[in-house]
Amino acid sequence: MNRSPATSAHVSAVRSEPLTGDELLRFYSDGYLRLGRVIDDDTIDRLKGVIAARRNVANAEMDLLDPQIWPEAEGGVPQEPGRNVSFLFNLWREVPEYRQLVMDARFGGWAAQVLGATAVRVLEDNALTKDPRSGGELRWHQDYAYWPLGQPNAVTIWIALDDVTADNGAVRMASGSQVLGERLPAVFGTGATYFRDRRPAAVRPIGEPEDEGLRVDVMELSAGEATMHHALTWHASGPNVTDRPRRAAVARYVAEGTTWFGAARYEFNYTDEEVGLTVGDRIGGPYFPLVPTETP
Repeated sequence: MNRSPATSAHVSAVRSEPLTGDELLRFYSDGYLRLGRVIDDDTIDRLKGVIAARRNVANAEMDLLDPQIWPEAEGGVPQEPGRNVSFLFNLWREVPEYRQLVMDARFGGWAAQVLGATAVRVLEDNALTKDPRSGGELRWHQDYAYWPLGQPNAVTIWIALDDVTADNGAVRMASGSQVLGERLPAVFGTGATYFRDRRPAAVRPIGEPEDEGLRVDVMELSAGEATMHHALTWHASGPNVTDRPRRAAVARYVAEGTTWFGAARYEFNYTDEEVGLTVGDRIGGPYFPLVPTETP
């Protein structure tokens, strides 16, 4: 069910409590969950400032598919029709405000709860901006398709930094899609699939949720509110057709003990040598630090 952002959310309390049993059941059933308000207005303003400053740094923004890794037509991989979503990667490694965000013990605790893990690690963070009248559509995809992990033991926390509506590019979630298993990666701007030659034959392209009988929910949020979704959950988002930006801070967590497949599965933003891992290792090291899972 769609829900318009509640203006009262801007003054409501920031959530600190663990997920309830009912929430865990909903996550298990739907593959995603609304968390409510998770950061305050001061934090929102600081993160917006960080994003604005980093976007002015040369070469800080990245294509969602790196053209150096995926040059035009190599292996039949269709390219994006042009950068239409600002993408900043792993700010936590350089920016204190982002490190504080992704290392938040509340986030680590929620991630551990839904993954059934005793410990979780930072997988990555992103800052995503859809500029006014220019931020484009992201077609249906699942996060695991693009990750160098042997198992889909990961979860994403997506935090709105602006009020998010269907008109400015709210994320759409396909309820129950996570139980359908792994799908091929899709080009974000076109929906075309690739890696047929590098994934097991049983892995199929992602499709339209309606064709699978899945319900689609639009995640309309007030600034400071968040959702979380499983690595296998199908999601998409529309273009920003408004006169205001749509910015989000994204933190991704992986269960302790998850296997690293590295470039043998998908070329990550860092090489296997750089992160110090080889195929079959358990993910870890300074690029993937442990996150606190209990507040002091």
